[in-house]
Amino acid sequence: MKNILVLGAGRGQVGLYKAARELGHRSIALSIPGDYPGFALADEIDYVDITDAEAVLDAARRHKADAIVSACVDIMIPALGYACENLGLCGISHKASVVCTNKLLMKRAFEEHGVRTARFVEIMPGDDADEKCAHLNYPLIVKAVDLAGSRGINIVMEGESLSEAVTRTMSETHKDYCIAEEYIDGYEFSATAFVVDGEVLFVLPTGDVRYGENDEIPAGHYLPFEAEPAVIDDTMKQMEGGICALGLDNCAVNADLMLMDGKVYILEMTGRMGANCMPELSSIYMGYDIYRMIIETALGERGFIQELSEDKRPCTPCFAQMIVSEKAGTLRSVSIDDDCDADVLMFAKPGGEIRKFACTNDCVGQVITQAATLDGARQKADDALKHIHLEIEP
Repeated sequence: MKNILVLGAGRGQVGLYKAARELGHRSIALSIPGDYPGFALADEIDYVDITDAEAVLDAARRHKADAIVSACVDIMIPALGYACENLGLCGISHKASVVCTNKLLMKRAFEEHGVRTARFVEIMPGDDADEKCAHLNYPLIVKAVDLAGSRGINIVMEGESLSEAVTRTMSETHKDYCIAEEYIDGYEFSATAFVVDGEVLFVLPTGDVRYGENDEIPAGHYLPFEAEPAVIDDTMKQMEGGICALGLDNCAVNADLMLMDGKVYILEMTGRMGANCMPELSSIYMGYDIYRMIIETALGERGFIQELSEDKRPCTPCFAQMIVSEKAGTLRSVSIDDDCDADVLMFAKPGGEIRKFACTNDCVGQVITQAATLDGARQKADDALKHIHLEIEP
């Protein structure tokens, strides 16, 4: 039995607690207090700020951690890398953990290694933003370098005030600088990868399910990603180049990509497993539990690598979509018809408050389906949503 330190106890980490138990190990949840589902599955709970690298290192020492893991969120990556490096545990390096969670450092690394990404500039207080961006093509995106999701992001069209967008972004970031980059208008998709001991074991280009007037909110994923062979090849090349540029190793990798004019651009890449059902979909498609793979990698075990060989992958088409609400209110009840042919997981509980869907944190649950074809899995997901009934009071 090994001691597995899990950073976070939210829904993105639940699979890690289950995998630790199935492997016969002991899990310790590091998290701030809250109503988190991982607490019910952990063998021990330690209330720690997982963004505090020294606090995580101290906790790892106290609990005699044999491995430190997490998934689906970025905020803990630098602390995880710091603790692993200081204790000699297998995991992402501290340097890589810092680079992949700072958009400026990330973009510089891509640029230096010839990885295709949008052109950008750094903007600091006192800079003339218009002058610094004079060589860039509009529209521009002004981004906070340290925030995830859609926070700290402002799109600027030609003729609009760039300086005002910079001011808005700087009011949200914790840094004293931000970046402005060219807006790449194309088809957005994702990719999951896994790298162990310097070897990229696999890259899975993944289709995105998007929501909103401009399809701006990710609301699910699907596998396989259907594209021309040249696009798949370019995705592999850019992903492997990005992993090398950031120095990612002994970790899962998640990336947001954009296809424009037949070329693949990396928008962002980070050293952890993606969220919104990506672990579950990847596990179905690869035929091996990704959460288990994360723990085994962190423990220095490598027996699973043979299981990932091309001839052993089931490559089962699968589809995942978030369950969302078009209105805010109190969730009074949830009912699921008996003939609902999907794996359904509800996050919201009756009596709890839910928000109108505006970002992935607002989803109330998820459905996951698999079938002989991608169209079949997609249709099963669409049908499943019709069999799930939410009673919401304003």
